[in-house]
Amino acid sequence: MPALQRSPHATADISNDLDGLEPRFVPPTEWDEIAIQFRDVLHEQTECFNALRWAPHQLDRVAFYKNGQLVSAAVILKMRFPVVGGGIAVVKWGPLWRRKGLPDDPKNLQQTIDALKQIYALDGGYFLSFFPRADPEISGFETQALEQCGFHLGEELASPDRYFVNMDLSLKDLRESLSQKWRYNLKKAEKNELSARFVEGEDGFKTFMQLYNAMMDRKAFHDTSAINTLQALMGAKEPALRPLILIVEQNGEPIAGGVVDASGERAVYLYGATNNKALPLKAGYVMHWEISKHLVAAPQVRWYDLGGADKDCHLHQFKRGFVGKRGQISVTPRYYHFGATLKARALGHALYFTRRKKGEFARILHDYRNRTKPAQVSSTSRQA
Repeated sequence: MPALQRSPHATADISNDLDGLEPRFVPPTEWDEIAIQFRDVLHEQTECFNALRWAPHQLDRVAFYKNGQLVSAAVILKMRFPVVGGGIAVVKWGPLWRRKGLPDDPKNLQQTIDALKQIYALDGGYFLSFFPRADPEISGFETQALEQCGFHLGEELASPDRYFVNMDLSLKDLRESLSQKWRYNLKKAEKNELSARFVEGEDGFKTFMQLYNAMMDRKAFHDTSAINTLQALMGAKEPALRPLILIVEQNGEPIAGGVVDASGERAVYLYGATNNKALPLKAGYVMHWEISKHLVAAPQVRWYDLGGADKDCHLHQFKRGFVGKRGQISVTPRYYHFGATLKARALGHALYFTRRKKGEFARILHDYRNRTKPAQVSSTSRQA
């Protein structure tokens, strides 16, 4: 593969090897074809998602090669500080470093982080941040590599616990893994004669959004999700990156729906929606079980990531019961930062402090405005 054109926004000369790695900036039209070659791909590291969220000049896409072989890749979000100069560069839930069909090599991970530090922090002057992913198996490798590369701990998520259901089981073993209460509720739900089906394309999107919008109107829920990207994602160029939509029905009427990203070995529960009939019928149990049946049969999927619980005890109980004996509750690592200069560090930390306080204020303001009508969140209606 010939070297690709250098990003006009980067200040580093990347023609030189960095620890034996050859970095190449990749055009947006070619990025997703690269991203799907990794087992750890998630939407936050794809073009079809990021192009809907950010301006073109804010995104870099860098693939790293060693001896001509692709070994890692990352999408970098850049934000410049007006007037004072400088800026921040963010790698969210990346880099991608676990190629399909190849054994994991943590050395590639560390070299990739070091190369990104060189390009963006040392040469580019950015305050470089990594948002490591929660993962039952590889979080430790990633945080260790960041620390060895000189990054320091930053902010912690308000609700860092993340719930993983083990999909590397037979359906029989998965059912036995469920908590006793979860199994009991699933049995009750299965007696309610509910049907479930995956719905593709525009039909799936419209059906789910009818449920979702009605739920948002019914509940005073502070929605900060990326739900506005869903329609475009359903038509992603790479079929593997198109979310799955499952709809649960009673007598032909949709009562619950779930959206799942199953592009990598970690399938992620993105969005859920229910109507008033779903809770007494325990439709959420049927929905997640039907999704699980599909994921167990998908050879690339090893974990079903249910997301967090945001300090909601009912949601925690639901997800913990579904995780059961064979799954895992993992803690999302804190952010990691590196600034090469005092100016970069001061501006970077100030931005993250302001961002955190702004989020806290938004939540307080929302709760105050809706204090007479508190938001109620069922176990199937929260964005993961």
